[in-house]
Amino acid sequence: MISFIGAGKVGTALSLYFKQKGLQIGGFYSRTHSHALDACKLTGSTAFSSISELLKDSSMVWITVSDDSLETVAKEIAQLDIPAHIKAFIHTSGVHSNKALQSIQEKGFATYSAHPLMAFGKANESAKQLSDIYFSLETSSETKDDYLLRFFKKTENSVLRIDTDKKELYHCAASVLSNYLVTLLNLAYEMFAESGMTKNEIKEATAPLLQSTLANIAKNDEMKNALTGAIKRGDRKTIVKHLDVLKEVMPNKIILYKELGKETMDMLQDYRLKDLLG
Repeated sequence: MISFIGAGKVGTALSLYFKQKGLQIGGFYSRTHSHALDACKLTGSTAFSSISELLKDSSMVWITVSDDSLETVAKEIAQLDIPAHIKAFIHTSGVHSNKALQSIQEKGFATYSAHPLMAFGKANESAKQLSDIYFSLETSSETKDDYLLRFFKKTENSVLRIDTDKKELYHCAASVLSNYLVTLLNLAYEMFAESGMTKNEIKEATAPLLQSTLANIAKNDEMKNALTGAIKRGDRKTIVKHLDVLKEVMPNKIILYKELGKETMDMLQDYRLKDLLG
């Protein structure tokens, strides 16, 4: 029986996904009981009134609370009389390693971290996406991960191996990819809007460009080979025109444009335009 401490986007989507895979869901505990009730409606499971009540009816416990709450919740669990039938405690934080559950591990229970490498939205939509995603695993040196590997074999998910001591860097990379991609798109959309395009036109017109870029990345072994544009060509006149129009219309974006240009030059190991981009 799989249960969840924390009834936010991640826990709710995972519970629905696991149920769709034929696994039994015990229920949820959340400090906001209404959140647990909402999550349980999707899986026909139980909204527990306490963590100790949840532990009695669970064999696998997923801790899907916020990153800042994780160690506090782990210590709270460790102070309880944990039933011997619980086979694993698993947290889903991308930035915290398995060390965050050390207080539970010290009581003799298997602990793991399993971070789903995706951006979560509405539970039903995220549950559909989960079938294609990777879970990033790292376990303590004292815990073998055979149990978790067998679990993901049931769900048919692929897994990644993460160095415990580099977990923060892994999460930083995921944040850059997911969050800053949105920031970069917003920057481009603002520029398109300044050129006279409407919001609806921008999204529709740029979708094929995004798709073709992702396709180029997928088919090339090296990221630099997916690159097109002025910096790759060493086209000085184009870069000068970009900088001139930004100075005139969006001067506050010049620094970011140059920084992105310098990062692109580093990727290409081509510094022909260094004098323009700094």
